[in-house]
Amino acid sequence: MDENPTYDELMAANQKLRDKVAWLEGVYHTHRDAGLQVRCRFLSNITHEIRTPMNAILGFSDLLTNSTLTDSEREEYIEYISHNSKTLLKVMDNIIDLTLLETDNLEMKQEEVFAEDLFREIYGFYNSKVIRGMSYRVALLMSTPTRYNRITVNADGYRLHRILDNLVNNAVTHQCKGVVEMKMDIRDGKQVLFTIISERNELLEERAQMVFENNGNTDDWHNHLDSTGLAYKLARDLAKAMGGSVGLVQVDKKRIGLRMELPVKKIGINGKHTKQRNKSALLN
Repeated sequence: MDENPTYDELMAANQKLRDKVAWLEGVYHTHRDAGLQVRCRFLSNITHEIRTPMNAILGFSDLLTNSTLTDSEREEYIEYISHNSKTLLKVMDNIIDLTLLETDNLEMKQEEVFAEDLFREIYGFYNSKVIRGMSYRVALLMSTPTRYNRITVNADGYRLHRILDNLVNNAVTHQCKGVVEMKMDIRDGKQVLFTIISERNELLEERAQMVFENNGNTDDWHNHLDSTGLAYKLARDLAKAMGGSVGLVQVDKKRIGLRMELPVKKIGINGKHTKQRNKSALLN
């Protein structure tokens, strides 16, 4: 969707949301009697929750047809609709991917992804469009390793973007004020570390511990997992499918980090690129 969408574009985006809900409901009915009752109950519950904000967005869309609206009111409605439509689309995409993972139907691409470029793209979006545009009282910082350049990983680029986007989004939206840091590091020349650091938050820690530390071995997560926990579970499972992992790290007494690790495919040092040929190879 464009930065200043038209009424027709907003309605098209909301129709896309409706189509995704309908698809999920179809999955629910298909697998209801096929040994996936608990998972399908989760899908049924969360799609119901999504319909409420979606209907609110549709209501604001209808208000845009009012000819008596002032320009400032119209811009405010459009900003609200655009931001929340994109947010809901992300949630729907997360649910769809989780459904495909749970039913072993997710097809993952293997492509060469420039890690730092992707990281900077996400930082630019949240720093300029989300934090400033939605008036969050949060400062977003980013740091990347200065010794290395053109770091690449083998991954599904679209879904790697989704993982990092989810982690940054949760950190930003659950922190009323302060600093959120996006940090990228290299470990022993073999692992790319993406760490999203924010102030300690009880909700985030609870969901992260439930998903990352018990490794999803309990069956009751379907019954109480919210959209935050959903994003974490999807991040964990997608990272695993790409040969990596996601976990909770304690930065200090006041800050907590969520870290994704992926194996390096290729890395540049002082303008030269080196392939990772085996697990024991180190770059000096």
